[in-house]
Amino acid sequence: MKLSTTLIVTAALGIGSSAWAETSAVLFQVDMSVQEDIGNFNSATDPVYVRGGLAPLDWETGLQLTESVINEDVYEVVVDFDDADAGTTVEFKYVYIAGGDNWETRNNRSFLFEGEDLILDTVFFDDFYGYTDQDVTVTFNVLQNDDCLSCTIDQMAIRGAAAPLNWDDDTQTLTDNGDDTWSISLLFPAGTTPRGTIAYKYRAHADMKPERFDILGDPCTAWDDLTNWMWQDLRNPYPGDCLANLTFEMDDTNPTLELDLDDWYPPAVGVEDRGLDAPAAPAAVVLAQNTPNPFNPSTAIHFELAEAGSIELAVYDLAGRKVATLAEGDHSAGRHTVGWRPAGLASGVYVYSLVAGENRVERSMLLLK
Repeated sequence: MKLSTTLIVTAALGIGSSAWAETSAVLFQVDMSVQEDIGNFNSATDPVYVRGGLAPLDWETGLQLTESVINEDVYEVVVDFDDADAGTTVEFKYVYIAGGDNWETRNNRSFLFEGEDLILDTVFFDDFYGYTDQDVTVTFNVLQNDDCLSCTIDQMAIRGAAAPLNWDDDTQTLTDNGDDTWSISLLFPAGTTPRGTIAYKYRAHADMKPERFDILGDPCTAWDDLTNWMWQDLRNPYPGDCLANLTFEMDDTNPTLELDLDDWYPPAVGVEDRGLDAPAAPAAVVLAQNTPNPFNPSTAIHFELAEAGSIELAVYDLAGRKVATLAEGDHSAGRHTVGWRPAGLASGVYVYSLVAGENRVERSMLLLK
């Protein structure tokens, strides 16, 4: 976005151009109209905030948004990032206060901070923009790749953000397919099911606590000693992200939807190889899913190396042609983040590949324009 366009928007907000010249600023925008139409949100009484992981944002209080002078359904705020480094991925969520904190249930939003003024796209709160017109049956599948060595997982359940799922109980139990996979098909009724992103997460019941909670600890309090139920572990490869959920896109143009097989643990964690004496060494190469995905105009890619060495991180189209080299050469062991803002590429699926020594890991991502 050119600075001249940014200045027009900030002028409408009552902010002078000198503030933008001294620091990099980001305009956050969220549309609350659908939430108000369905009675969740009251524009007269309920404040809206943005919370995030980079100062001056924080995950506790955040910054309050105000009604746009152009569109009263849209709430916005300009945030000055004074000390952020270019190339930083900023995660955030919108929250409104009505009888308590009402967070977006989707995974964290994010953008790539490049040290320049930025206007984020206007989004609907929780990516919710209406209800479905027809019933949709969704089949969920999960691979039980838990290191429950001395115990037995005898039930698997699913919780989520839209009926018949809910976040409060384990009544939606899956069927054991006998091959370490579990499945359930649920009817999401027309008229009450939100279109767009729906969050969900699995839980498992065991006859005793899995050894990993004593060996590796339980920083997210996933295990419940009173009920023997435990939350799905989605912390890896991002330790500490206890609030991460799985998501799918509800599309009522298809009355039946079967989701891909989910892992109880994320790929490349290697729980099946963990011993009882000590935590296993990290995988040689971990390549995370880019965030956000789908994306426009930019995205961030995280990868981890168990040891230092020469790498190449590149992007290919589906014909196998290399369209970008994002990183190459010697890199230290540990976690790395690379941002990508494609130019001149069409919408579609692209494959990003990380080569480190004899290891090669690939994932796909979707560019939308």
